[in-house]
Amino acid sequence: MFLKRIELQGFKSFADKSIINFDAGVIGIVGPNGCGKSNINDAIRWVLGEQSVKSLRGNSMSDVIFNGSTQRKAVNTAEVTLVFDNSKHHLNIDYDEVEITRRLHRVSGDGEYYINKTPCRLKDIHNLVMDSGLGKDSLSIISQGNISSFADAKPEERRALFEEAAGVSKYKKRKQESLSKLERMEDNLSRVEDIVLELERQIQPLQKQAKKAELYLDKKAQLEEIEISVIVDDIEKYMYALEDMKEKLFSIENQKTLQETTIQVEDLKNQELKKNMYQLDIEITRLQEEYTEIINRISQLEKQKVELDEKRKYALEFASKKEKIKEIKALMEEARFEYKNRQEKLSRYVEELNLCKQNHMQIEMKYSETQQLKKQEESLFHKLQNRKEVLQGLINQPFQHQNGVKTVLENKSVLTGILGVVSQILQPESRFEDALANALGGAVYHIVSENEVAARNAIQFLKKNATGRATFLPLNILKPRYIHEDAKTIAKSDDGCLGIMEEFVHTDSKFEVLKQSLLGNVFVCKDLHSANRVAKLLKYKYKIVTLDGDIVHTGGSMTGGKAKNSQTPLSLQRDMNRIMQQIEGQQLKLQNAMEQLEGWSLKLQKSNEEMVQLKLAIAQQEPIVSLKQATYEKLRLEYLQLDPEESIDDSISFDNELIINLDKYNMEKEDLLSQMRQKRELRMKQGGDLERKESSIRNIRRELQILLTEEKTILQKQVKMETLLENLLERLSSTYEMTYEYASKQKKEIDIEEAKKQVSILRREISAIGNVNLDAPQEYQDLKERFEFLLDQKEDLLSAKNKILTAIQEMDSTMVNQFQTMFDKINNNLNEVFQSLFGGGKARLFMVEPENVLETGIDIEVQPPGKNIQNIRLFSGGEKALIAICVLFSILRARTIPLCIFDEVEAALDQANVERFARYINKFKEESQFIVVTHRPGTMAQCDTLYGVTMQQSGVSQLLKVHLEDAMNIIRK
Repeated sequence: MFLKRIELQGFKSFADKSIINFDAGVIGIVGPNGCGKSNINDAIRWVLGEQSVKSLRGNSMSDVIFNGSTQRKAVNTAEVTLVFDNSKHHLNIDYDEVEITRRLHRVSGDGEYYINKTPCRLKDIHNLVMDSGLGKDSLSIISQGNISSFADAKPEERRALFEEAAGVSKYKKRKQESLSKLERMEDNLSRVEDIVLELERQIQPLQKQAKKAELYLDKKAQLEEIEISVIVDDIEKYMYALEDMKEKLFSIENQKTLQETTIQVEDLKNQELKKNMYQLDIEITRLQEEYTEIINRISQLEKQKVELDEKRKYALEFASKKEKIKEIKALMEEARFEYKNRQEKLSRYVEELNLCKQNHMQIEMKYSETQQLKKQEESLFHKLQNRKEVLQGLINQPFQHQNGVKTVLENKSVLTGILGVVSQILQPESRFEDALANALGGAVYHIVSENEVAARNAIQFLKKNATGRATFLPLNILKPRYIHEDAKTIAKSDDGCLGIMEEFVHTDSKFEVLKQSLLGNVFVCKDLHSANRVAKLLKYKYKIVTLDGDIVHTGGSMTGGKAKNSQTPLSLQRDMNRIMQQIEGQQLKLQNAMEQLEGWSLKLQKSNEEMVQLKLAIAQQEPIVSLKQATYEKLRLEYLQLDPEESIDDSISFDNELIINLDKYNMEKEDLLSQMRQKRELRMKQGGDLERKESSIRNIRRELQILLTEEKTILQKQVKMETLLENLLERLSSTYEMTYEYASKQKKEIDIEEAKKQVSILRREISAIGNVNLDAPQEYQDLKERFEFLLDQKEDLLSAKNKILTAIQEMDSTMVNQFQTMFDKINNNLNEVFQSLFGGGKARLFMVEPENVLETGIDIEVQPPGKNIQNIRLFSGGEKALIAICVLFSILRARTIPLCIFDEVEAALDQANVERFARYINKFKEESQFIVVTHRPGTMAQCDTLYGVTMQQSGVSQLLKVHLEDAMNIIRK
């Protein structure tokens, strides 16, 4: 192995990149003082890991970076690379050529190390060159200062050089590392033992707590297995009972509504009846007064008539025939007048009856039409009501097909932090329901939570109960989305753009961020054509929805159409609003039809009453007409018998005022009697109806009170049962974290009564256990595992400690053997080398403490020719340097060192000793490479190659290479 090349750039005086190519043999580096030739030695030591600034002849490490001169600027980086030929693999690396580089930056002060251009650590470089003879502290790199310090060093300080020569440095370093490990291991072992003792004190009580907790958990598990079945059975019973109660309440409510409506209707009818009866009483009184007045008038006329009749009677008995004929004629005319009047009156009644019948038929037709209309309106009203009930059922259970969402909402009281579903929180304006539903898409069923913790708890609840999946929107992490103002301006320039979706949706202030996050970047347009236009204007960068629910997505893709039975909570609410409006309008139509039907019913009733009265009047009038006709015919016959020649002229008017008035008042009396009879009959009928209705209302009120009492009792039971049911569901949810659906699947087929007894027993046993630390089993298990782990660690540490001690002993044995062997070799060579360099005398090495080979210092005992044995410290500087050189050459003879660097080590020697030193170097150049920094001619003469270091520019070193053999050949020529 030899050094092939040194590359320097920015190191000390080598400002420019300088490359020194070395050959085998002895290389001399020469030059005047201050030219920078020693900087090459410093560079080699710096690359090999020298960290001592003082050894590098500086005040700080940055001093190795070229600091500038009068003509050159300072550089910021120093870099040196050593290239070794490693074909014989003296360096422990699988490369035939090895580059070691060190770089230092002035500004940051950071240093970098590389082996074969791969970044590495300083430790890696130390390990690479360790025991190769190239260590920065070995005798392979010696300066003038090292020579004097070696001679003056204490025996313990000299030992390091011999350890390097013996190749035990790596063992010593490993031993130091092993001792450090051993020390750390002892500390760790001590800590582990302390922790083990502490854990031993804790583990026993915790074991008892764990057993207690395990007993509690075992009882709790038994209780859970049984109690869940009991709770589910109770819930089922309560549900069945509540369902039965709901049916009863529904039936009672219908009966109540019917009876209350009946009472209300009957009360209104009774009020109308009472009003009619009062009016009838007034009319009967008025008719009675008129009748009395007519009777008085008739009485007066009857008196006159009696007088007239008496006169006629007398005339008929005692008067002449002519007078008789006259009187009979008068009577006949009077009878004819009365007969004609009665006949006319009967005709009017018949005519009125016919008209009444025609009117009655028209009223019946109208009544039938109105009745049919009422049935149609009623049917439509019931259909709308049924649709409303269906929609209400869907609205009450809007997430029937979203099991996860449904489960979370049903257990909202247990799962804290759940705020609701998007479809419940965001409320669109009218017309925008479809737009909102399609803008949200699947997000319409997303659940809003206060934070991520609430969402995680809900998801864990869904997993445990296996009741579906749900998506959650934690309110605290939602971020608003916005549309750029330029995009708004462009979009609103089209008449088809209505605005941004969030503008048409209302919600509570705390959910504004939800609305902005989901809808803040969505436009709304009237129809798909306008949506396409706006999307094109916006270059398809935003999502656009239409009022019909069509979508133009970002990028330009479109979604549209109509799905059959596609219902969302938003569309359901829209349909409900529409149905409610239709129901309200239909109710008005139905009410109007009922009012019309009631009006036609009253008209029909009145028409019936009129026909009955007319028929009754005709029936009463017909006998009177017949009687009057018979009277008239009789008198006419008598008149014709008395005067057969006389003709009867029916056209002659009757002018007897008395008879006319009397007939008139009699007819009025008959009319009044008829009217009074009619009114009295009607009054009597209505009175009977009123009495019956009031009796019926009293019965209905009693039945209603019974229903109210029954309803109150059922409601009380229902509230109590709902509370019990809610408590059981709450208990399932909070204690066992189960939904009823999931728990019902866990129900066992057991004797419930026996199970309830077992539940009571287990509860008493659990109560008797007392306070329980439920974390104890896990804590005990963790502590036990830690305890066992520490015991294993302790055993491992003890085992590792023994292994380290064994390794140290083996390393000590190896170091003793290697050191002793190398020491003996060096000592054996020293005397010969000493005699060669000193021209006689003797020298030897000895251990200060031979019994302690690993720690002993090394001292030197020398006797130059003609002198007694003296202490090395008493010799001159030149003698000390020569003694140190002798030791170096002894080491070289005992162990080959691939590279030796001497930096003016012979400076203190005289010319004769310099020449002997130089000649002696040549004995080793076949095995070792020598780089000698010198200014002594005797040394230069023995070099194979010389490098001259000059400073053509102030402060900047440059190199010149000369082969001495070539130079000598030139001189000879």
